[in-house]
Amino acid sequence: MSGVATERRLISTVIACHNRRDTTLRCLEGLRTAVRLVPDLRLETILVDDGGSDGTAPAVTAWFPDTRIIQADGALWWAGAMELGLRACDPTADFQLWLNDDVLLRDDALLRLLDAHDRWRDRHGQSPIIVGAVVAADDGAVTFGGGRRLGSHPLRSARLALDVQPQRCELINGNVILVPAPAAARLGGVDPVFIGTQGMADTDYGLRAVALGIDVIVAPGSAGVCERDRRPPPWRDPDLGVVDRLRAITGPRGCPWRSWLVFTRRHGGPWWPVWWAAPLIKRAFAVLAPDRSPAPRVALVEGVVPDYRLGLMRELAKSTHPRFIVYHGDGQAGLMAAGSAAPLPIAARRGRNLFWPRLCGGRVVWSAGVLEALTGGFDAVCVGLHTHDLGIWVLWLARRVLGRPRLMISGHFAFSQPGAWPFGPLRRFLRRCLARGADAVLPYTEEGAEQCRAAGIAADRVFVSGNSVDVAAARAAIAALPADALDVTRRRHGLADGSVFLFLGRLYPGKRVDAAIEAMRELARRGGRASLLIVGSGVDEARLKALAADLPDVRFAAAEFDPHALAALFALATAVIVPGAVGLVAAHAAAHGAPLIACHGGAPHGPEFAYLRHEENSLLTEAVDPVEIALAMERLCRDSALRARLRQGAWRTGDDLGLEQAANAYAMAARRAIGLPSGRGPSL
Repeated sequence: MSGVATERRLISTVIACHNRRDTTLRCLEGLRTAVRLVPDLRLETILVDDGGSDGTAPAVTAWFPDTRIIQADGALWWAGAMELGLRACDPTADFQLWLNDDVLLRDDALLRLLDAHDRWRDRHGQSPIIVGAVVAADDGAVTFGGGRRLGSHPLRSARLALDVQPQRCELINGNVILVPAPAAARLGGVDPVFIGTQGMADTDYGLRAVALGIDVIVAPGSAGVCERDRRPPPWRDPDLGVVDRLRAITGPRGCPWRSWLVFTRRHGGPWWPVWWAAPLIKRAFAVLAPDRSPAPRVALVEGVVPDYRLGLMRELAKSTHPRFIVYHGDGQAGLMAAGSAAPLPIAARRGRNLFWPRLCGGRVVWSAGVLEALTGGFDAVCVGLHTHDLGIWVLWLARRVLGRPRLMISGHFAFSQPGAWPFGPLRRFLRRCLARGADAVLPYTEEGAEQCRAAGIAADRVFVSGNSVDVAAARAAIAALPADALDVTRRRHGLADGSVFLFLGRLYPGKRVDAAIEAMRELARRGGRASLLIVGSGVDEARLKALAADLPDVRFAAAEFDPHALAALFALATAVIVPGAVGLVAAHAAAHGAPLIACHGGAPHGPEFAYLRHEENSLLTEAVDPVEIALAMERLCRDSALRARLRQGAWRTGDDLGLEQAANAYAMAARRAIGLPSGRGPSL
C-alpha cells in the first residue's frame, strides 16, 4: 500500500455524540485499534457531547483519556456538533476524519482509507476526499457511503455498492469521511447554516467539493459496520401526536426552514423552488398516515417521572407486546416530586405540563402527552386517577364517545377516603366515574382492589400493581457501601454520636414534620438524646427551620436522590419518622431495611401505609402527638433488641416488594384493555 508506511501524519478525528455511551465507547475502541495498524500515524480525537446526560463524557475520560471532549447544550444536533468539532481540529493536521459514533471500524479501515487516498493522489495529481462505505452486520449490504445523482432530480442519488476499485461519487454520507488538509482548507468545514439540523450538512459538503473540482471517491471495500436507522421519520412516527408530527417536518430531523432553503437554492438548479416545496408537501400528507407499529402500543401519561419510577420504566421497557411509550414533563418545585434528570430507560417523549394556580395546590390541569395519546393511534392509554387533570377527563370522554383509545387507570382508588363537604363527596364521586369508565384499573394495594370491586368494577379488570421502588437496586447500593460510609455521612451532616431519626421527603404541611421537631423537644425534656435529620425541600421549609432554630440536634439537608447516599442515610437511621401522610417512603424504607415511626392520625395516607405493621416493621401511634412520638423514639433509642427486630421486619417487607410485580400488572392490564390474550408478564 503506497505511502502509508513511510509518511508520519496526523489525523484529527471528530465524533459527535448524544446519550449513546456504550455505542460511543465501542466506536472509540474500534478507532484505537485501527490506528495501531498504521505505522507512524498520530491521532487527535475530538468528541463533541451535545447535551448528553448518560455519563458518556466521564466514561470517555476514564477509558480514553487522550480524547478531547467539547461539551455542548443539546441544541447543535449532528451538523452543529460536527461544525464545532471541525473548527477545533489541529490546524497542522494532514487529515480530518469524520466518524459517526455508531460506526464500528474494521481493524484495517484507516489503512485502507489512507491507501486509497495515496494511490489516487499519485495517479491523478490531487488529494481526494475519501468516503468509507459502511455495511449492515446481518446481510453485508451498504447502509451509508457515497452515491451518484439519479435522473433529473439534482438531489436524488443511487447509493454505490461495494467495489474492489475506488469509485467517484457526488452525494455522500458523513459516517466515515477522510478529508485531506488541502480540501479541508478550501471547503472551510460544515456550513454554520446547518447548525441545529441532523442531516444535509454532509451532502452539502460533498456537493460543494465536487463544485470546486475536488475529487470525491468511495474507497474500495467497506470501512466498517453501521446498522440501518430503523426509526420511522418523525413526521410518520406513530408515537407522536399529529401536532408534533407536523412540527417535525421542519424540525432538526426534517427540513428546517432556513437550512433547507439554503441547501436547495445552492444545489437544486433553476427548479430549486420545486425541489424545496415537494418534500414539505409530501411529508405534510404523510403526517395523516403515520407508520403502524407491528406491536400494540400503550401511552403512559405520567405527568412527572421521579427518580424512584426509573426502575419501573426499565422493567416496562422490556415489554414488546404491548410496547409502552412514556409521556412526561416537569413538576412544580416544592409542590410535586421532582422529575428525574436522567434519561428515561424507555421510549419517552418530554412535553409540557400545565398547572392550576398555586393557590389550588399547583396540581396538573393538563398532562403532557394527552394530545399525543388522542391522535397517535395508540391501542391504549394509561393515566393516573387524578380528578383535577382535565386532560384525563378528555381521554375518558373520548373512550366513551369514540371508543378509542382504550383506557387504563392507576392509583390509590381510595373511594372511601374522608373529606369535608362538598369537596370530599364530590371527589369520591368523580373518582368512581373515572374508574368505572376504564377498561382496566391498577390499584397499588389489595385494599385498593377491594374498593374497586366494591364500587362495581369487574374483578377481571382489576390488577394490583403495588407502588414500589427498585428494591434490587437499593440493596445493591447497600452492599456497595464502604466500611466508613456511616461515619462519613454522620460528619457530612454534622450529626452527634448516638441515635439518628430521619425524615425524607417533600416539606409541606401534610407531612407534619413540625410534630417530629416538637417530639425532639419532648425527648430532650425527658432526658433523651438523639439527632433528627430532615432531608428534603418544599413550601414548609422556612417555617420548619424557624421552629427548630433552638434545637442544635435538628439538622436540615437538601433533597437527596443519589442511590448510594440514600443507602447510607437509611443505614444510619435508627428509624424513619413521618408523623403526617405516609407515602412511598414506606417502600423506600422497607427496601433498605429501615423501620418507621408513623401515626394513624396522620391521614390521608397513601396506600403504602398498608405496608406498615406495628411492632413488626414500625411503631405506630394513634394520633399525631409529639409526646407519643417521643415515647416511640425513646423506646428505639434504649432497646437494641427492638431496633434489630424492626429492622429485620422491614427487610422482610422489602422482600415482598419490587418492580417485577408492577411490570407484570401493567402488561396484563394492557392486554385486558386492548383485548389480547392475557399471558403473564412483559412479552420479551
